[in-house]
Amino acid sequence: MKIVSTAASLALFAISAASALPAHAQLRVSIGTEYFSWKEDTRPEVKETGALLSAGAEYTMPRDAGVLFAYRGRLYGGEVNYEGATLFPPNTPIQSQTGYLGTSNEGQVRYRFDVHGSRAVDVVLGAGVDVWQRSLSRSQKEDFVIGFARLGVETEAKGTGWLAGAGVKMPFYTWENAHLSDIGFASNPILRPGKRPSPYLHLGYRFQDPIAVVLYVDSFRFSRSPMEPVTHTTQGQNLIFQPASDRYSVGVKVVIDIF
Repeated sequence: MKIVSTAASLALFAISAASALPAHAQLRVSIGTEYFSWKEDTRPEVKETGALLSAGAEYTMPRDAGVLFAYRGRLYGGEVNYEGATLFPPNTPIQSQTGYLGTSNEGQVRYRFDVHGSRAVDVVLGAGVDVWQRSLSRSQKEDFVIGFARLGVETEAKGTGWLAGAGVKMPFYTWENAHLSDIGFASNPILRPGKRPSPYLHLGYRFQDPIAVVLYVDSFRFSRSPMEPVTHTTQGQNLIFQPASDRYSVGVKVVIDIF
């Protein structure tokens, strides 16, 4: 009964919040697919590539110019091809599948310029968190939590026309749980991949309302994490670290205006 009551309260809150939004709020949803790439600086190189599905939601305050607030959220997941090697010497090359499931949530502050009443240009400052699980096998998985900041410029026609954006993302918080205890280690220290800037961009076209098609490139780049001493039941003492890693996504999505 308590769960039902809580769910009902949350539903009433959501309805009340929605009714309080401005009449011309910009709420959009999207669905798409992307080519995903994850590479680690190891010998032999670890490489994961393949297609992921994604779904997103966007809200932007309806304002022609000045300061406004926005939200961007996304879910993504699927299986990609893995090429690498076993964890312990002699590091035998292997090929398999890696599962990904993640979500990204970001709040943004934008300053909008109105260009002749036909186009908006936004300077974007955002902060968000990207959380994903990387499942390499039934017993081996890794959880990532990445806090990041975004700085960029975006533009969109008011009505039918081109839209575009570009900028840079910078992690300010990194956290990785490699679940080492599940694969025979006596301890499970948290790993902290190093922070490096990475680019993003998108280009699209808004057709007759309410549909747009957008191509995008997104990325994260990490330097090697500090080494952590651990002991394995059969391999003895080891130094564990997350290698320098690059993550890139090149995708296409259909964006639909809700209201």
